Amino acid sequence: MQPPTEIQPSTASRWIASLRSTATLLGPSARFLTTTAAHTYAYSVAANLVLAFYPFVLLLLWLAHHALQARAVLVVYQLVRVYLPTGQALFATDLYALSHARGAQVFSFLMLAITSSGVFLPLEVALNEIWGFKQNRGYLANQLVSLGLVGACGGLLYTAVQLAFMVHPSLWGRILDSQTWTWDQAVVVNLFSWPALIVCYFLVYWLLPHGKVPAAQVFPAAIYTGTLTEIFKVVFRLVLPLLDFPAVYGRLTLAVTLIIWGYCLALLLLFGASLSQRGVVHLPRFGRRSGVGAGA
Repeated sequence: MQPPTEIQPSTASRWIASLRSTATLLGPSARFLTTTAAHTYAYSVAANLVLAFYPFVLLLLWLAHHALQARAVLVVYQLVRVYLPTGQALFATDLYALSHARGAQVFSFLMLAITSSGVFLPLEVALNEIWGFKQNRGYLANQLVSLGLVGACGGLLYTAVQLAFMVHPSLWGRILDSQTWTWDQAVVVNLFSWPALIVCYFLVYWLLPHGKVPAAQVFPAAIYTGTLTEIFKVVFRLVLPLLDFPAVYGRLTLAVTLIIWGYCLALLLLFGASLSQRGVVHLPRFGRRSGVGAGA
């Protein structure tokens, strides 16, 4: 009877110590999200993300139609379905109409060049502040880095969707229809989109700050942020009907939804960046430290 009475308090104390250490690790990063600077960056990113998303997908559609195989066009439409939180059918209709408009591709490229810098410029300033880098890139240098990140991330997300549909061919017949995916289809899609998001976050954390950032330190943060993003996608879609945006915003519902969606994603990105700067790479070894201390 004596051993259980001794083990239970020890187990409880380890759990309490674990929770305290986790709160110590996450607390400063969470407090950073309560600053006015973090919300200023997030709002700027969200607004420019909405402006950049249309021309980005339109250029992908044009490239798929003229330079890739015929099924690549279907992949672009499924890309919208996988990553857009709502309004996929309306967005696809607009894409189809715009893709046949003369000069739309040239205008899309110009808009993408401007708005992509609008997305990544405030993110660079925020990441430089987090890492303590005093100097930001010039506008043209940020423009080049932004376009490079847009191309790299777009290619990764496109490849992820392509691979998912190669593994589960039944998805080809469900191009933005009103039906939801079956559980196995959803698992396959998220199984490929999750690592693509992780690599995208890693590239942003590693390449966007104007200073040397250790790749080994930011990669775990990219894993955590990518995982949180996948969870956020599910939760956001479940909560969205409860918010009843159409009753307040009417025809502006889609734009407002995308702004809030981008705003939350920007905060998640900043949260992960703060964790990486504070040494979140040591988080998986946290349990071993506790065990060593307990054994000593």
